[in-house]
Amino acid sequence: MGRRSFRFVYIPADMAEPLQQWELEMPEGKEVECLINRLKKHFASCGPRKTEAQIRAQQADLLSRLPEGSNINPAVLDVATSLNMVENISLLSNARDNGFVGVNMYVDDEGSIRGLPRNVRASEIAHCCGKPLHVKGDAFLARVMDNGDDFDRLDLDLSEVSSSAAWVQQAQQQNERKRQQESGEALLERIRAGKAAGGAPPAAAAPAVRELSPAEAAKDEGNKAFKRGDWQEAATHYSRALELDPGMTAALNNRALCRCKLGQWAEAEADADGVLAAQPGNVKALLRRAAARKAQGRAEQAAEDWRAVLAKEPNNKEAAAGLANAAAAAADDGAQGQ
Repeated sequence: MGRRSFRFVYIPADMAEPLQQWELEMPEGKEVECLINRLKKHFASCGPRKTEAQIRAQQADLLSRLPEGSNINPAVLDVATSLNMVENISLLSNARDNGFVGVNMYVDDEGSIRGLPRNVRASEIAHCCGKPLHVKGDAFLARVMDNGDDFDRLDLDLSEVSSSAAWVQQAQQQNERKRQQESGEALLERIRAGKAAGGAPPAAAAPAVRELSPAEAAKDEGNKAFKRGDWQEAATHYSRALELDPGMTAALNNRALCRCKLGQWAEAEADADGVLAAQPGNVKALLRRAAARKAQGRAEQAAEDWRAVLAKEPNNKEAAAGLANAAAAAADDGAQGQ
């Protein structure tokens, strides 16, 4: 048996309240969602409720993000704006060079909409980590290990919430490297576009040649066909890649998407199952399996996949919309049955 509980830190927005160390039971198989579900309850019980004006503004914002001409059931909008979501902010990314261990800050996704007060201490911690944020409402810090295949929650103690803590220093260095890399890439783009000061841009460097295995070459052909919108040809190339390398989960995941596009729902679900057998937390595979399950009339199983996505990525819009639509459909069915 693994660990059954973990420690994390609560940072109240109210400066009169001290920082606190909390501990939470971690049921087997619920390592991802146990914390999210606990924080949802906390955020739902704190702060003012949204006013009608705030809800209308939120719904208008959601509508503005949909493709032009989209029609959406008002009941779906009501469900979408009633979802109690938790925003996950990565302060220290779970990168390979730090053993895939990261530290996340969790806040109320609707903190700004609900007009919650600025959390000075949480904002300062984020700033020390190299992420200048204006955090609204209560916040929490927790440590995770996530290498894409395995996920675990590790202890984060109250004594570690300090600008001199090792993880804070590591986060600051990591985020600074990211900024420098992004700045360098932006400069390179300007040079390539001929916008750098000092005359004509330098001659373009010879493109690097990447040696592809036969399976990678087949997958690349599949990617090209997919970009052209030829789902059947793309699926054929991905199948060829899998014949050459049965362990190429990227090709299997891409074929699942092609089969969704082709309406081959049972085959798409089988491909997604294969990906998830190798990579249980693969978000793309979970979304594709959810779409396949929904199309086959298995709404509750689809909802399970959407919930698994939201536990891993609380702000995933596709999963949130899928779950909202499922809830609205269930409500309609219940009303018709009365």
